[in-house]
Amino acid sequence: MELSVIASGSNGNCCLVRSNGTSVLFDAGKSYGETAGRMARLGKNIRDVNGIVLSHAHADHYLGIGPIARRLHIPVYVRKEVYSACRWRLGPVDVRHFDHAFRIGDLDVTPVETAHDVASCGFVVGRFGIFTDTGYVTAPMREVIADLDAIVLESNYDEEMLMNGPYPRHLKERIASEQGHLSNEAAGDFICRYGKHLSMVFLAHVSEMNNSADRVRGTFESINEDQPYVVCSRSRETGTYRLDRFGREMNAKGPGGFTSPGPFII
Repeated sequence: MELSVIASGSNGNCCLVRSNGTSVLFDAGKSYGETAGRMARLGKNIRDVNGIVLSHAHADHYLGIGPIARRLHIPVYVRKEVYSACRWRLGPVDVRHFDHAFRIGDLDVTPVETAHDVASCGFVVGRFGIFTDTGYVTAPMREVIADLDAIVLESNYDEEMLMNGPYPRHLKERIASEQGHLSNEAAGDFICRYGKHLSMVFLAHVSEMNNSADRVRGTFESINEDQPYVVCSRSRETGTYRLDRFGREMNAKGPGGFTSPGPFII
């Protein structure tokens, strides 16, 4: 089973989970060509994708879904309230609604409630978790992390950079609110309290204006000593993390520039 971070940030988000013969994209905020190119550099073929799952109706998560789904003739899995908010942006696609856990080929997908300024959710996919765009760590996130091996978790902003940055006050307040995004401190604390067992943490959705890779690393390492992690790139694919059928992590590498101790990414 593999988890790849294809794109991360307000300029587009996309993860790929593969198991046996099933490949599924979780969000697709980049164009068909950009997504295909990034996947190819990781040795993946976009034509192998069997479906796309959408977390919420913000453009950096859905912008590429319509073109990709139509070109590949694959279904889009989305909650009804999320689809209602962006159906005109998605265009004509084969929609499959979900409210509870569902299955796509070999992958079991469980939605996990997050807290954002629109209807949103994260996902547990097998032993992987994908949690971005949440203003705080929700109770369901705390409950499911014990059964996971690796997660994608947003570490969106540095509190000092946000408060002293150029954004207008109302936008700063939105980002830092309980319907906004997770700070570096909040992400690090969540892992410290509940995720010490994780074999890999992808720190994702890093703000261009209100954060930096150095700030993410500094905060995370000050809270979590010897925890394997990587800071996801905004500008290119980050890499792939693989578990074998016994649940052990396998050696890995990737072009995104990894900074973590412990197991690497392929």
